[in-house]
Amino acid sequence: MTTLNIDKAKLTIMGVQFDSRKEFKGVWYALSTNMIEGWEPEKQDVEEMKQYIIQKNKEQMYE
Repeated sequence: MTTLNIDKAKLTIMGVQFDSRKEFKGVWYALSTNMIEGWEPEKQDVEEMKQYIIQKNKEQMYE
């Protein structure tokens, strides 16, 4: 089973650095809920989810 290796103080998940607590918590939640279903994320998955959330946040700013 994959361990997420989360550092709340440094805002990192599997070594991926987050710039905001909002993005960090969003990715952490998405990962953890999908892991309950048996999914084992890799670092690339964390990076992709981070970019997805950053893009969604940018889109919301311009609505």
